[in-house]
This record gives sequence, C-alpha cells and structure tokens, in this order.
Amino acid sequence: MANEPRPEPTDLVWHDTPEFHLALDLHMRRHGDTTARLRDALFLEGHAIEESTLRMWRRGQKAPAHRDSLAVLGSLEARWRLPVGYFRAKLPHPARATTGQEVSGIGSAERRRLAWHLPDDFDRRPLAEREEILEWVRRVVVSGSTEYRRYQAAAAKHRFAVRFPSLERQISGRPRIATERNLKWAPDALAAEMADLLAFKTSTLTALGYKRRGVWGEETASQKLEHFGLLFGALAAAPEGPVRGRGIPLEALSFALLAFPRVWDWYLRWREQRRGFFTAWEVDMLSIAVALTGPETGWLTQTPSLADHLVPVEGLVGEADIVAAREDWPGTCALLQRFATARAKEIARVSRVHHDPFEPILPVLEAASPVGEYRKIADEILARRPCLRRYPRAAAESGRAFLMIRLGLHLGFRQKNFRQLLVCTPGDAPRTERQLTDLRRGEVRWSARESGWEVFVPANAFKNSGSSFFGGRPFRLVLPNIAGLYAEIEAYVTTHRAVLLAQADDPGTFFVKSVKRTSEEAAYDQTTFYEAWRWIIQRYGIFNPWTGRGAIPGLLPHGPHNVRDVLATHILKQTGSYEQASYAIQDTPDTVAAHYGRFLPQDKAAIAAQVLNRAWETA
Repeated sequence: MANEPRPEPTDLVWHDTPEFHLALDLHMRRHGDTTARLRDALFLEGHAIEESTLRMWRRGQKAPAHRDSLAVLGSLEARWRLPVGYFRAKLPHPARATTGQEVSGIGSAERRRLAWHLPDDFDRRPLAEREEILEWVRRVVVSGSTEYRRYQAAAAKHRFAVRFPSLERQISGRPRIATERNLKWAPDALAAEMADLLAFKTSTLTALGYKRRGVWGEETASQKLEHFGLLFGALAAAPEGPVRGRGIPLEALSFALLAFPRVWDWYLRWREQRRGFFTAWEVDMLSIAVALTGPETGWLTQTPSLADHLVPVEGLVGEADIVAAREDWPGTCALLQRFATARAKEIARVSRVHHDPFEPILPVLEAASPVGEYRKIADEILARRPCLRRYPRAAAESGRAFLMIRLGLHLGFRQKNFRQLLVCTPGDAPRTERQLTDLRRGEVRWSARESGWEVFVPANAFKNSGSSFFGGRPFRLVLPNIAGLYAEIEAYVTTHRAVLLAQADDPGTFFVKSVKRTSEEAAYDQTTFYEAWRWIIQRYGIFNPWTGRGAIPGLLPHGPHNVRDVLATHILKQTGSYEQASYAIQDTPDTVAAHYGRFLPQDKAAIAAQVLNRAWETA
C-alpha cells in the first residue's frame, strides 16, 4: 500500500492453516493490524470496503466471493509480503469468485456450471484468451476431446426411442421421461409383449410349456430393454426428420416384425449409415435375434400368437408374408435365424471398434504405476476440501468423492455392485449372508473380529457369479487402514452422509446423493452414479492449465468402469500375470486379456528384461 509504510511482523511463531479466516486472523495478529487500520489502508489503495466486512471475514462468517473482494486479497498479500495467491488458495470455492458477465456466447447458466474450471481473473483477461479458455474447457473437460464423444454429442441432439415406463420403473426403479419429439411411449400391446419377454428371460422358473436357454439378470434386462427401445424407436421415427427413421405407426409395432429378415436388414443398414460403419453392437443385436428364434428355446418361436399382431408395412412386410407367417410360424422364425446367423458373420468381419475404451485414461495406463497415478485424484480432493464448519454440504460431497475413488481402487467392482453397497454403522448388527443374498447386494461394515472396515458381497450379486473366481463363495475384503482411509470412512458415516441426506429417506446404501428440493430419492441409479463419477474426474482429475487445479494432465472424463482397467493394467505391468490381474477385478484371465488390461509389447518386454538383466548384475 503505497501511502502507508508496511507493518513489520512480530516475533509471533506461526504455522500455516488451510482455512481462509484463520489465516487472515493469524497475519493480522502477526502484524498488529486491526480491521479499522486495514479499512483505512485499503481505502488509500482504492478499495472501498467496510470494516464490518473485514470483521466477518476474520470470524469466518463471510468470505470473499467477487472480483473486487479478490483484489483486496491481492493488496493484503502485498502488505504482509505473502506469496501471490496465498489467500485465494484458501478460499473454499476459489473458482466460484467470478462475475456474471457474459463472454463470447457464454450465458449466466453455463457460466455457473463452468465456474470451477475458469481462472479467478477470467474477466480481466483479453477476449481472445477468454475464448481460448472456454473452448478448452468445453472440449476437454465437458465433452472429452475424443471422436466418439463428439459423435455422441451430435447424436444426442436428435434422440430416438420407444420407452416402456412401467417396465423401466420395475427394473431400475425410475422411468425415463419421453419429452422429446422422437421419444415415444410404447403402445399397450407392444409394452405387453416386452413384459412377456422380460418375464420369460428373468423369472426363476419358466412358464409351463416353455423352454429357455440362459437367464437375464437385472443389468442385462435393463440393457435389452434399452436396445429394443432404440430398435423400435428407429422404426417409428419419421423418415423426413433428422433421425430418418422408417415411419411405422406406433400401433403397428410388434415383436412379430422381428421375425422378418427385411426388417432387420433395414435396421442394420440404417445403423451403418448413421454411424458410418458397423460395430460389435450390430453383431450383438443379431445374436439376440438368433436366440429369440431358436427352434426349441426361442421366445419368438414359442409365441406364435404374435403373428396375430402383424399388419402390413410397405416395403418390409406384405400381406403374403403375414399369411405365410400365420400358417407356419416356426418356419418363419427358422428363416430369420438362418438370416441372422449369416449376417452376423458378415458384419463381424468388417465391424470396427467405435471407440477406444482406454483413451480417456491413457495418461494413467501409460504411467509406471497406474494405481499410484490414479490415486493422485484422491489426493487432489483432499487438497481442495472446503471448510466443514462453514460449508458442510460441500465438505460432505468432498468426503464422498474421496471415498468413491479410494474404494473404487481397492475393490475394482462393476458399477452396479459399487453403487448398491449397503452400509452398517459401528454398533449395529451387520446383515447376515442370507439377507444379503436375498437382496443381491453387498455391505460396508465394521468387523469387530478384524478391527477394521470390511466389504462383504454375496456371490450372486455379481454379474459373473458363476465364474471360477467365486466358486459359489462370497467376496470379502478387509479394507487397509492406509493413507487415512479409516478416518475418512468414519467421518463420512458419522457426519457427511447425514448432511447429504438432509431430510430424505435413507435408502441404506453407503453412497447417497446430495438431496435437494428437486431430488426424488437419495439412492444412485446407473445414470446418476456415472454422472457423479464423471463430475469428480472433471473437477479433480483433469489437470487444468488455466487454474492449476486437477491432478493428471491429459486425462479425460470417464466413468467408474475405467477403474477396472487401471487395476488390471497396474498388476499386469508389475507381474505380467493375467491371472493375478483377474483377482483384482473378480473376473477370469481371459476376460482381462480381452477387455481390461492394456498390456503392450513394451510392457511385456520390460518385465522379461528385469529377469534377464539379473544375470548381468551378478556376473
């Protein structure tokens, strides 16, 4: 401050603190400054600030939140010879201290969403630089700069599907809302057919007179419901619209249409034109067609009454086709099965991988220690943790984010098993194995015998429960009390979780959402859990060169499933063993080799070299 000599610090011994108001109080006492003296000195610098504001900052009742307030902090740092940005780094949400001015097409709503990812001095930077920052944030942080992400973003603008709300609620507990023009409700007849198929593939016992091969679990049933919704949505979408569908009236849709090769041929060609090439998705759909039309166990074959629902569809199903189908339904299904089998082989030869599942986490997988690299995200969460007393909800969300990353790295679960984990607080009786088996869920609980937190999951809760990994036995892991894990679990269970729940009903799951006025329930579903994980990566995982926040340069947004890739690749790099890698993700070595481990030739050569080099070291 130019017009007043800088105060000299006293001999007060001081230790730095992460909380802004405590740091402000500390340095005021070190230099013998009062709020009145600071107000006068700041006024001479051109900062019109009230003494009461400084007093509330010092007590922790308020914190700087706007551009003028941040400029005051810069003057205080200069006055007390502190590093530039010393106080700003201690604010609970430093990047929220931005103005509401619109810049180059960014509205106030988007500005609020992107606030964390913008530098504090964003508004004072040149227009060209602000546009560069916004472009980077939108491309890298929000959408992820991959070809597949760009395709997804474009396709999402013109969505299409037929929805089965009652069945979606039955399977996942929440129906999707059909508000867009090409999202339609299934007519009653089609919904009844879909319900019959789901009952056939998911019931414990088949209905009398029916045979089947294989059973769908909850996740598979939900996936097939989605896939058939997309198929019928394409058939129903208008030909002249952006989806360029087939334009079949909703009332004419029926599973009986799927017994005709021309229907499938149109759909396959339509998907190739939309995506630009064939993928394994089309092969998977054809395999379902083959299964549905099996001579003895196919649901379509065993349901000849579906033929009564057929109506002519120009260019796909004619009157003669309907007559022939009603006269010989098994023969019609057999013809479709032969077509689907042959077409699947043709497409498999030319199909391409529509996206590289490893691409978003390549910087992690290419590190010498993938787990150690990914752990940096958890460390970043702790470093950015807000003050619990002043911001209890934000602190609770931070604690939840930390545990998502840590438990994800320790467990290696699929998303379903992870988000459905129940919680048993210390002092309560844990659920029995029989109870958890009936629920098909696991539990996080305190083990008095092991004096530690353990995760217990019955085998039937896993997608691959019949694999050799389980052998019919439950999964049980005592979590290691390392890097402060137990303290974080106890804080979350005893404090943070209740803050997140607010007044909502407790679903009993370990992880719960931040309940707000618009929230219907506190339990995560598949979509919201993925979004929660992606939010963590966007905020704490992706290194932002404009703000200095984020742990890993080059990382892109991704979901919880990628943690399995991290674990498998880490063990492969350390041991070269697909079998040991499979232990980390509760699967088989073949599955790891096919889907999870990014074990490149140079990684294999490096492990072999370690063994061979020992001969030279002892020579």
